[in-house]
Amino acid sequence: MKYKKGFPIALISLMLISCSQGGTQEVILNPGDNLSYLNNIELDYDNIFFDDFADGVSSSDWYIGNQAWGGGNGGVIPENVSYTDDGVLVLTGNGRYYLDGDVKGVGDVKDGRYTGAALISKFMVGPGRYEIKMKVHPRLGACTAFWTFAYDHSDSSNHEIDIELPGGVHKGVVSFENLLNTNYQTESNMITQDVKVSTLLGEEEVFINDGKWHTYGFDWYTNPERVVYHLDGKVTATTEIFVPYKTGRLWVGDWFPVSSSFVGAADFETDHMLVDYISYTPFKNQPVTEFVPDVNGVATINQYPQSPVSLRKINKIANGDFEFTKDQLSNSGWTFKKYLNMGDKKPIDEVVYVEKNKGVSLSNALMVKDSGVAMQNLTAIYNGFEHDFSFMAKGKGKVLINYYATMTTEILEQLSLDVDSEDFKEYKIDLKAPANTQQMTFMFQTSMGNQMYVDDISLYTK
Repeated sequence: MKYKKGFPIALISLMLISCSQGGTQEVILNPGDNLSYLNNIELDYDNIFFDDFADGVSSSDWYIGNQAWGGGNGGVIPENVSYTDDGVLVLTGNGRYYLDGDVKGVGDVKDGRYTGAALISKFMVGPGRYEIKMKVHPRLGACTAFWTFAYDHSDSSNHEIDIELPGGVHKGVVSFENLLNTNYQTESNMITQDVKVSTLLGEEEVFINDGKWHTYGFDWYTNPERVVYHLDGKVTATTEIFVPYKTGRLWVGDWFPVSSSFVGAADFETDHMLVDYISYTPFKNQPVTEFVPDVNGVATINQYPQSPVSLRKINKIANGDFEFTKDQLSNSGWTFKKYLNMGDKKPIDEVVYVEKNKGVSLSNALMVKDSGVAMQNLTAIYNGFEHDFSFMAKGKGKVLINYYATMTTEILEQLSLDVDSEDFKEYKIDLKAPANTQQMTFMFQTSMGNQMYVDDISLYTK
């Protein structure tokens, strides 16, 4: 461990201020309090670790995961790790609707779907302050996580401290209004706290997939035994039970859990978790059992990213170019159907389908005719979220955008666009989600006797 180039002086100053408690009054921290250190905590400045990824992913500091845990996913793979020229670590997660085929999984799923990315520290970590400034993977179904981990096969202990998003699994509704703070000594000796962020920040609504940078972290103490979790300088949760006491490794990752009940269903094509920096400041005079966890399933040196990339703007609409086959429809993100009251007896695949060479530049296009409907649903869309929506279309039809609170038929707000053009034309609309929104649906439909071609559908966060 070491100071990394670019370690911010402001962060050192904040540490010095936080260490000065002013007297001997015991520091008691509760959720919502400003973050501070406990009494008599000494920071090990000689061994501070800080990485802003300005020089990429260091093979001296990090392993890159190339492994899977659990079933029903493609694991974490080195192809999904990259960095930008301004020092942002990019961890990509490919969901259920990923059809590009450019990457392959290492778990049960081999076609690139449900593949994430992870870094694992080559150095050991123990009691100290941990921080990560990041933008979470903004879609349900992928787990954004920052954690310490040490599994000891000799006694089946599992010393682990986790920050995981989204939360809400223990509250009954998975959303980015919640995060999970969890610590273990074994798989059964553990405590997890499902934190509603808006409550502790004293705001009406806070959704942490808002596209903004937030700083997450935890302080791990062993004398006294305590873990203090925090977000943007505010305490989110504390615990004095099941506090780890063995050294381990530091992990950061974007991964796909086995059960969709944990973080929701991964009903999206691809998206990113972004990291500005990671820091670890060890505490002195905190007892800890030295342990070196095994490391299996990591990238070779030639699989590390060799040069920076430009951060790709993510289209929230899955497979909006329709470059997929009929056999891939069920995993494309699109649902094809007919109006319920349609009198015509044509099968669905005759009124809505993908047609070759009919799109912009002779690409694939969506054909909708005679009361056909093509629709796609997006989750984790919340109050005030703004998007630019556009598509290319010709013919005659209608596009409906519906906002919903939950998986119900009650529409909070509906917007519509009429298509009426002989040639391909671009249609655009600015969108802003109303209060209580949880999801939105896009529907492309026609009435009997009409048809339209649609291509290049996009939805970008403002």
